[in-house]
Amino acid sequence: IWAKLCDRAGWPQLGRRWFLEKYVTLSTFRRPSERESFSLSHPILNLFAPSTKKVFNWRTGRVNKINTGLLCVAKSNTRTDLEIWDINKSNKTIVREEKGFSSTSAVGDGSNRHTGRFWSAVACTDTKVVYADAKSSQIYVRELDTNTEYMLGKHDSTVTCVQANNGSVAVSGGYDKTVRVWDLQRLGERHSLRIDQRVWAVGVHPDGSRVAGGTDDALYIWKTSDGKPFTTIYPPASDTILSIVFDPVDPNTRIFSGGCDAKVRMWDYTSKQCLRTFEGHTGIVFSITVSPYVLVSGSRDTKTRIFDRHTGDLLQELGGHTMDVRSVALVDPFKIVTGGYDREMNVWSFPKPTQGGDSEQADGSESGEGCVLQ
Repeated sequence: IWAKLCDRAGWPQLGRRWFLEKYVTLSTFRRPSERESFSLSHPILNLFAPSTKKVFNWRTGRVNKINTGLLCVAKSNTRTDLEIWDINKSNKTIVREEKGFSSTSAVGDGSNRHTGRFWSAVACTDTKVVYADAKSSQIYVRELDTNTEYMLGKHDSTVTCVQANNGSVAVSGGYDKTVRVWDLQRLGERHSLRIDQRVWAVGVHPDGSRVAGGTDDALYIWKTSDGKPFTTIYPPASDTILSIVFDPVDPNTRIFSGGCDAKVRMWDYTSKQCLRTFEGHTGIVFSITVSPYVLVSGSRDTKTRIFDRHTGDLLQELGGHTMDVRSVALVDPFKIVTGGYDREMNVWSFPKPTQGGDSEQADGSESGEGCVLQ
């Protein structure tokens, strides 16, 4: 329909390009996938794919892409260390490690000893890592470019969730029944938003203008400018919310949530209407990632499901795990990485129909060895 409207309006190329991009993407995710599995030392807590950036190379006179195919892996019970993998390489290995900081504590003889922090929740951006210390409930931000770390503040009890955008806003929630908004530029707390239940999931708008928190029976959204409530949505009674993502295409009106009823819902939060329900899981939905055309979810049922975000149709179901799938990430438009409590990380590749297995960059830019994490 959109392609026909563009034709009638005199924009045939726009409609044709949108049509081809959308349906080539959907048909690709219906094709048989290729899996590579990697055994890690600890269960996976979170996966994050840095944004691909374009940089002009003055030596060659070409624009190269960097951060293509990179993946940050945060594991449970491993202090606050990050592993950066290059998924594009044929021998997928760790290309960089970010070691966490240690704190000092006094012992009985008056000397000091180093005791590493352990994160209870962690979120990554292109240049920062925001995490909650499991012991002290303090929130820290680590600058990846300078390798410096700052304490932003603390919760009164265990922190269950942290999210951050690529700007200056982070958000956290926990057992103390508060959602706290953090300023990553001024390195302090911006708002403390109190509600009447424990917080299990948080989300942040791509431009930082709104934050969201999920509890046992409600989805709350606030404005970050003044901390005032924007809206409150009440899903079905059995739906404790465990994952929240603002729509990357239309974040000003739409948000996705998943939880204990094994379903993912797309909401118009300006009207509080549920626009679409994505069904098929048989266990708790822990993780959601959304692109302009597909939605990917990971669940306690050990499955990862790929949906057409416009219709809710199931495109493909992925296995490969024996325990909870805790995190899913889209590394590039046709590559998905899943991580679980079984200490397995699976890389799923979907060959394009016109290209077969390994695809080259469409614009001729280089990747692979040029990957860096900014």
